[in-house]
Amino acid sequence: MRRIVAFVVVSVVLGGLVPGFLAGLFAFRVKSRWCPRCGESTHAAPPVQGDR
Repeated sequence: MRRIVAFVVVSVVLGGLVPGFLAGLFAFRVKSRWCPRCGESTHAAPPVQGDR
């Protein structure tokens, strides 16, 4: 009986985590950071400053 309860609990937890993980994965906006033609970053790198 305890194995069935443990299985149900694990199934419910994984059933909630997997869709949440996939939603976050697909919501991550990679396309806006990379040029589709050349693959370079579309954000300008901050200027490098010398030691102060």
